[in-house]
Amino acid sequence: MRRISMDGASMGARGLWLSLAWLSASAALGCGRREALPASEDPGAERPAQPAQLAPPAQPEEPAAPLQESRVERDGLSIAFALRPLDRGQQGGGTGPGAAPAAAVAGSDVVAEFTITDASTGAPVRGLTPLGWMSRRAGADGAAAASLSSGAPAARLASGASAASLASGAVDAAPDEAACRGKIKSFMAGLLSVRPEVDMNAYLLWTLNQDNSLSAINPQVALARTQLRSVVSLAGRGVSFVMHPDRESLYVTLRGGHGLAVVDTRRGLVRTNVPVGQDPSRVVVAPDGRTVWVGNDGDGTVSVIDARSTDVLKTLPVGPGHHEIAFTGGGRAAWITSQQGESVAVVDGETLEPLGEIAVGEGVVSIAASDEAGVVHAANAARGEVVILDIARRAVAGRVALKPGLGALQFDPRGRFSFALNPSANEVAVLDGATGAVAHTLTGLAAPDAVTFTGAFAYIRNRGAARVSLVDRSALGGPAAPPLVDIAVGQGPPLAAAAPPGPAALATPIAPLPEGNGALVASPADKALYVYVEGMMAPIGTLPSYGREPRSILVEDRSLKEVRPGVYATTVRLGEGGLYDVELLLDRPRTGVCLEATVAPARCAPGDGEADASGCGGDPVKDIAIAPLFEPDLRLAAGEPATLRFRATAGEGGPPLDALDAEDIEVMVVRFPAGYRFRGAPRAEGDGTFSVAFTPPAPGQYRFLAAVPGRGAPVGALPFVPLRVSARGAGAQGGGAR
Repeated sequence: MRRISMDGASMGARGLWLSLAWLSASAALGCGRREALPASEDPGAERPAQPAQLAPPAQPEEPAAPLQESRVERDGLSIAFALRPLDRGQQGGGTGPGAAPAAAVAGSDVVAEFTITDASTGAPVRGLTPLGWMSRRAGADGAAAASLSSGAPAARLASGASAASLASGAVDAAPDEAACRGKIKSFMAGLLSVRPEVDMNAYLLWTLNQDNSLSAINPQVALARTQLRSVVSLAGRGVSFVMHPDRESLYVTLRGGHGLAVVDTRRGLVRTNVPVGQDPSRVVVAPDGRTVWVGNDGDGTVSVIDARSTDVLKTLPVGPGHHEIAFTGGGRAAWITSQQGESVAVVDGETLEPLGEIAVGEGVVSIAASDEAGVVHAANAARGEVVILDIARRAVAGRVALKPGLGALQFDPRGRFSFALNPSANEVAVLDGATGAVAHTLTGLAAPDAVTFTGAFAYIRNRGAARVSLVDRSALGGPAAPPLVDIAVGQGPPLAAAAPPGPAALATPIAPLPEGNGALVASPADKALYVYVEGMMAPIGTLPSYGREPRSILVEDRSLKEVRPGVYATTVRLGEGGLYDVELLLDRPRTGVCLEATVAPARCAPGDGEADASGCGGDPVKDIAIAPLFEPDLRLAAGEPATLRFRATAGEGGPPLDALDAEDIEVMVVRFPAGYRFRGAPRAEGDGTFSVAFTPPAPGQYRFLAAVPGRGAPVGALPFVPLRVSARGAGAQGGGAR
């Protein structure tokens, strides 16, 4: 089995087929004529303020004013590019007459947005799959960007000639058609040596591992030694995890009384640990993204958490045993099972008040809902039956007798058929959601325990064999059971790996590719991820999991999406200040164009101007000092939690930085000289004081590092503080606060 190296068969953000198609059609690529747009000019198409809203506001707001705009025309298309703030409060700048325009600041998160319209009619061009990048122009030392922050019109800086003259010739000229084509081809190849500063096509693979960690793997970059972006250390072993729709947070339930970990996907660290009930297991996000629901198997409750504040809104008593949760009506009602209870509880998704209980019998292990069919299906493992619940009447509508040993249950994306997996009987029953009857029985499987869907197929994981079985979804409506297509995946069956904590149905070992034409399969026995593209007889390659056993997998897709007709956007983090080329590749027509954008240097302190600009006060790193509030060479105990406090000040002996937020600071604890690495989000305690909770896993020498990237102090720029960790019970000092 060959590995994906990105030099031959590129796994670009839009898939293998797109990469090969565009590389072979490179002659069609070119760069269009650049035209500057005033910041207030509307090219004709409505633009959103951001790619997605968790919950639409009651009254739609005006789109946020652009930080930058530029435009090209090519092949009958008008293409406008804009950088916009994530929200209106981030726009900066003044609002009155003569106020300086807002600037796109280095290191900030913004919305990168392309508006593509017909050049003659102004009609939006829909249904494209664009690829986009931003590359800092050679010689762009930030001079032009600094001029922007001091009040230069955005329209003037959007022009290549104007920006170059502002830089006194230091910035290279804009790329011609051949250079633009070459840059796009090199970015498509995925080579580390020619990576752009901003990639608008990125997606990451997040794996929940057998140990106390999450891994973030970039499958698109051909790194020389590793494609591992980061490892997030958790306070306890993870049970299940889910990603928020905004892709900014992962929620992981933890064993050992550590509650729910909230992981910042951008920074790759645990933002906070939320105390919930005993033995949290299943975690789901409500369809509107406002709340997170955690089933606490140890005390018969479900914790409902505010997704933004991470406050526990309510703890619902629902019955003993393992809990599964499904939503109907777009989240208006939550249906909650209790394996050792007799009923399914129905809860109002907004008021969190109970709507009733439906007696179904003890032993329900999974639940799935279909608004299209108007039913909820609940699988009873002990009785070997699926209970059909009517959504409107909140009552039992029927029972389907199957075989004992049922496990995972899930509806297909259309809500027409539910798949009831039975690992004990080595079969899957496909139920018609409209009639409640068994439409098909799929046999010849080996302990099927998980199912995932793409547009064309259902993917069934065989826990007892090193293979995945595909079911053609288009054949489910016919009288005969569709044949299984078995794809060999890996060398060892999943059951050869260590048993995961909690019910086996909690695992999500298969994730659809963002292109929708294949899947990623986690193999804990092989300690690898396999990439399969539909139509192939075997996976096209593997990605290593770097010695860890991946039990579940999620895809964080940050590629360009059509958020409104003809408007394609995504959230990106900008690089350092300077003049950038913006490369765009379209599939219809086959067109490559280059635009421009200017990024202002990061502010070194509130109100103090920009880095590298006059009046900033020098190197921003010198204006920040981290003073530990624990003794030097502090001794901690392995396995025992400690609170490490520190103060951020304006230079050595300076006043506390009260304006600094906890989100601005990153904390890392590493075992020296190599090995364990912990990243945590600090908590503000006032007066410039912050704290972070840390539990050392083993004895040894550690180093405490703090960083303030937004102030020019990345990890390693500030001095570290040594920590000594002794074996538990060896008389180590605890706490950490002076």
